[in-house]
Amino acid sequence: MDDRWDVRPESDRPQWVVDPYLGVGPLRFGMNPDEVSAVLADVTAEAQQCITTHLRDGRQAREVGQYPTSGLVLFYSRDEKLEGLAVDGLRGPQVLAEGVPLTGRVPSEVERWMTARAAERFPEDDFELGYLGTGVPCSWSLGLVVSVQRMADHLVTRPVIFAEHVLDDAHHILPQQAWIIY
Repeated sequence: MDDRWDVRPESDRPQWVVDPYLGVGPLRFGMNPDEVSAVLADVTAEAQQCITTHLRDGRQAREVGQYPTSGLVLFYSRDEKLEGLAVDGLRGPQVLAEGVPLTGRVPSEVERWMTARAAERFPEDDFELGYLGTGVPCSWSLGLVVSVQRMADHLVTRPVIFAEHVLDDAHHILPQQAWIIY
């Protein structure tokens, strides 16, 4: 059996709370890769695997950090500051927003919650709830996109959380890896 479909038992998932535009769980936006590794050392023995990019000026920058077993993909700016992350719906921590679990759920259930939340809390704001080109819902007040991924022949939610400046153009500031559906 392909181990991509092994779902981490809910009891084994740490619970991380979204702090809109500031971070999630122990992670804070603006941390560098070494700071991320230090705080995640308390959560996992797994080492961060970084993808390095060569910039035009000759410098190298770590742009993507991965914790495959722990279900985290971290996105860094060119100056190596954490600006977003994606949480694997099968292996990642359970991400909570306002007490609602967002990781590994049926997408329509999370979308219903996001729609009801937007209607109740932001009735006059036509921009609170949006959809990316892939049809996945976004909550701008939470700094959150609820993307999806496959689990055999089903889809489950895969939260993408980001820093405030990413709002300017989330689909282009974070790399394509944040938005792929696999």
